Amino acid sequence: MSAGKTAVLKIGIPGGLLYYRYGRLWRSFLEELGAQVVESGETTRSILSSGVSKAENESCLPVKVFYGHVLALKDKVDALFVPRVVSVKRKTHTCPKMLGLPDLARAACEDQVPIIAPTIDFQTGLWSNYQAVYSTGRIFTDSPTLMLRAGLKAWREYRRYQRSLKEGLFPRGRLELDPRRRLCSGNELRVAVIGHHYNVYDTFTTMSLLDRLRSMGVDVVTADMIPERLAREELSRLPKPLYWSYEEEIVGAILACSRHRLVDGIIFIISFPCGPDSIVRVICEQENRRLGGPPMMTMVIDEHTGESGFLTRIEAFLDMLRRSSAVREREKVPSLA
Repeated sequence: MSAGKTAVLKIGIPGGLLYYRYGRLWRSFLEELGAQVVESGETTRSILSSGVSKAENESCLPVKVFYGHVLALKDKVDALFVPRVVSVKRKTHTCPKMLGLPDLARAACEDQVPIIAPTIDFQTGLWSNYQAVYSTGRIFTDSPTLMLRAGLKAWREYRRYQRSLKEGLFPRGRLELDPRRRLCSGNELRVAVIGHHYNVYDTFTTMSLLDRLRSMGVDVVTADMIPERLAREELSRLPKPLYWSYEEEIVGAILACSRHRLVDGIIFIISFPCGPDSIVRVICEQENRRLGGPPMMTMVIDEHTGESGFLTRIEAFLDMLRRSSAVREREKVPSLA
């Protein structure tokens, strides 16, 4: 729909997968173009159940959640916005499910609603990405100036969101960040919770892990909070570059925590049956042991993960960390002999 037409399109943004990374950017861009953005909100039991019933059994948990968010929106909007994110960094690619996300969305809604699916691929240069932005903007306006203004505003909003994550804020609802809710507040025990944004920040699938850790008197460090310089240094030490860009961030963050002892313990959140995560899990666990890093626990989650067992493992891990922290403190006390 171009400029001059009075109808306002309702555009849905499913609240799964890359939403936790780029949702604020997408929303700002579409709203500035004049769209009415409708979001599916936080994951719920009904959203997960509907996604599980629609997706293939072999799909990983985040894909099943994504299906559920698509189904929650398909009857409420004129179109769904689901970019095809191929690469966000030269010489790397995203996970195959990101490449096929628009096709997954079409399959989920059985072509009952149009899918706006610009292709983002930094392997092909900035011009092709500009064309993707322009093709999306043309749906709403004929004005290149308005498209440029919308793109710049969205990018500024995205950068602010990133800075907030680095400062220890974490998103709720429509990715709102409350300055009063910080992951680090000066507690003695500090634990890194590392994983994809859609695994770490989805309060339903992680059973509000970040909030629970804070209530247990634990400071939480996410991959967003790890200094980029330290993460890049660790990645440069690997025998060869990793193929997946988002997994690069995870590995760099974990190995930085390991080498520099930034935390007392590491919780690595992965979803079953994610192929790339299962590979980098081995790398992280082996390198953490080699570097003499802090205790590390890998939590594998799927739609069958029970809350009681999940929390029991977390509590046992924290108890072990507190005991080992107490031992380290005693070691600092001079001997009385």
